[in-house]
Parts: sequence; structure tokens; C-alpha cells
Amino acid sequence: MAGSESFSIALDESTDLSDTVQLAIFIRGVDKEFTITEELLALQLLKGTTTAEDIFNEVQNIFISFGSPWLKLVGVYTDGAPSMAGLRKGFTGILNEKATELNVQKMI
Repeated sequence: MAGSESFSIALDESTDLSDTVQLAIFIRGVDKEFTITEELLALQLLKGTTTAEDIFNEVQNIFISFGSPWLKLVGVYTDGAPSMAGLRKGFTGILNEKATELNVQKMI
């Protein structure tokens, strides 16, 4: 999020009526003047599997395409599904494993 000092993301994975899995990525950022902005960053269609690794890769690709540095990430909120919130095999678990590599604080 351009101009943000820090931001958090919220992830929601759902399946539509045609059995297509969609990943909604919301972002909330705060700038130097403490102005908060919130928006839908992306709605990604997931093809094939929807493992935590697949979700992590989609989020990472979105961060790259929008120029959002992991360093400014301060919070992650998920829908609580095992592929999202699992401490070892969920999105947050993968993020914590890669925290040093991505230069981000551990989320848990």
C-alpha cells in the first residue's frame, strides 16, 4: 500500500456457486499522519489445490505486484480455516517459518 508506514492483511478463502475457490485479500494501512485506509487488495481465483503453501504463494505474488514490502506487515487476520490459521501447516505457520527470510516479525 503506497505511502503506508505499516499495514495488516485479512484473508478469506471461500468457494462460489460454481465450485471455484476464491481468496480475498484485504489490506488496512496507516500513514505518517495516522490516516487509516482499508481496501480489497485482490480477489484471486485458486485453481487446483488450496493448501497453505498455495495461499502463501498467491499472497506473496500479490505483494510483489503491488510493491507491498513484507517488512511493513504488522498483522494477519484469517477466517480460521486450518489452511489459514494452522500453527505449523497453515498460512500463518508458513509466514512464521519464513519470517527471517521475508524480514517480517513473527505473527504468533
